[in-house]
Amino acid sequence: LMSASAVIPYIDSHCHTHGFPYDAWETVGATGIAAAVISAGNPHVHREIHEEVPDLADVRRYWDEPIRLAAKAEAMHFFKVYVGVGISMMTKVDEWEAALELIPTYLESPYVVAIGETGIDPVQYFNMGWDLEDQKRAFEAQVRLAKELDVPFILHTPTPKKARDFMHKLAESGLPAKDYKRHYLDIDMKIIDRVGLDHKRLVIDHVDETILDYCLKETKANLGIGVGQTLRHTNPIWFADVVEEHGPDRLMINSDHVAYVGNDMMAIPKAIREMLRRGIKRADIAKAVFGNANAFYGLGLVP
Repeated sequence: LMSASAVIPYIDSHCHTHGFPYDAWETVGATGIAAAVISAGNPHVHREIHEEVPDLADVRRYWDEPIRLAAKAEAMHFFKVYVGVGISMMTKVDEWEAALELIPTYLESPYVVAIGETGIDPVQYFNMGWDLEDQKRAFEAQVRLAKELDVPFILHTPTPKKARDFMHKLAESGLPAKDYKRHYLDIDMKIIDRVGLDHKRLVIDHVDETILDYCLKETKANLGIGVGQTLRHTNPIWFADVVEEHGPDRLMINSDHVAYVGNDMMAIPKAIREMLRRGIKRADIAKAVFGNANAFYGLGLVP
């Protein structure tokens, strides 16, 4: 008899792999991935350098490129690709109001499944600071759009940046690391709850130990945990810890692969193997790595 397979189909619920070369796509495609959701909307995930603030034409390019790729990816790499479109606060954007007017049309595409990622961030790439009050306006407009259109919403939570980033001298925060995410998440959640966005339509992404308990206990949102890149310290072992301690409900694994830092292309399969080694039920693993994202994004995929 053959042993039980360690390959469990998974959905990478948040990544930026449109900036990656063909070989990286082939590697990921060989790991058991069923689908990936690309978060579009920011130039740094393309490894672009801007000396002027991006405008409407730039934003449309950020959105259009991964959508075109999504339409062709399955035939080349044998997994489905979907896209979230939004205005990220990690780079200041001009004409964001005009860009948001286009989102309902973009959501008519079968490949576009969410608004986001977006969320208040104190640091913008390319040294183009974005006034916090204007960020709040751009963020609230997207929350209202998600509520009006009844579509999934991907909430970015900021991570303290490292000075090694090659694009500009990154801001230093007066907030201690343990309070950093929660401080900006509180701003976001006040806006989300004032607008009245259903938490079942919300995934709070880049969750780490500083906001895990708050997200689980004080919200009804889904929790996105990235395990595949070096900017964040969350990793396959920690994801397994969270599933083991709290169960799989509302958890959505992702690689958060992005082309401007180091990445582990095998991170999600490693998380799956770690959970199998711990004896976590296959059904619970499948829920955390496939089922929850499949339901949240309404993908209708069969594992």
